[in-house]
Amino acid sequence: MADGFGNDEGPIRNNMIRVKCQQYFILFLCLALLSAPLYADADVLAKVHPVPITELERILCQWLTRYGFDVGRTRLEMGRIRLKAVTDRERCEILLRPHSPLATEIQARCTVGDQPGVAQLNKLWDFISGYTESLSVEMESSNQVIPAAVMSNMEAVVCITGKQEDKDIQLSGFFVDREGLIICTAHDLKGVQEITVHLYDGQGHEGHLVTIDSRRDLALLRVNFQPNTFISLVKGRNLLDLGETLYAMGCPINHGGTILSGIIDGPPRRANDLPLWQVKMQVYPGSSGSPVFDGEGNLVAIVKGRYRGTDSVGFLIPLETVMEFAEET
Repeated sequence: MADGFGNDEGPIRNNMIRVKCQQYFILFLCLALLSAPLYADADVLAKVHPVPITELERILCQWLTRYGFDVGRTRLEMGRIRLKAVTDRERCEILLRPHSPLATEIQARCTVGDQPGVAQLNKLWDFISGYTESLSVEMESSNQVIPAAVMSNMEAVVCITGKQEDKDIQLSGFFVDREGLIICTAHDLKGVQEITVHLYDGQGHEGHLVTIDSRRDLALLRVNFQPNTFISLVKGRNLLDLGETLYAMGCPINHGGTILSGIIDGPPRRANDLPLWQVKMQVYPGSSGSPVFDGEGNLVAIVKGRYRGTDSVGFLIPLETVMEFAEET
């Protein structure tokens, strides 16, 4: 009673202890709730594959339907897609999440009755891996050794994506200086929005269109990034030999870092009063803008496109045209 608080000290202390206990309980409950899905979904695996989400959704639906599954699709927030596939005995649930414009994270769980469907899950992963590997195999030259001088340019090559009205566009390009300037083809960039430049290591940077030359089919982009390496225009070659082997490095079918080899199979042709090299080389969608090198790693041209109706006859923009474009800009 001397200090006037003697009679209330016990209840106050008890209330403080009770509040702390409640706080610890709430903290424990939150941790338990956060942890619960991890343990409940311990049989769920997550992997990233270098395939755009729309393409992966399409091929998965086709594969599951072929094996007798009824497939349902739900679009979720953040661009995610859930696929539910069922038969009389089996059930698979697949969650697709955009990892990047060129890659998708996949979570999958399969059950047979009440048991984990390990065999079905393994078939699913094998199918996806086989699909992505088959794309790479199609684009690789069999038994072709890529010169080290060509490989040394790999980190300077970029993949470019963007929006053009209601469709996605994708092409290739390469750094030409240490200030973030990139040369690529122009025909996919008319009216493009939201340009993203994807580096060799997978990083994405916003791209800005500096200039576009529709006649030469060349464009210049800039990113706020200083690359460690670039491809020199002044060290390239203008004169090429018939039958000479060349190497195009780019992002065909959204596969960055792909090298396709071919040969000069005719003298330069002219289109819109500009020369083009004709090559016997596989040229796929997304190859446009790829730098082309000789066996010594010198830049000699840029992939323009392919002859309609075939993927084995391509056309290249000569280095001379590229140099003229660069000097004027």
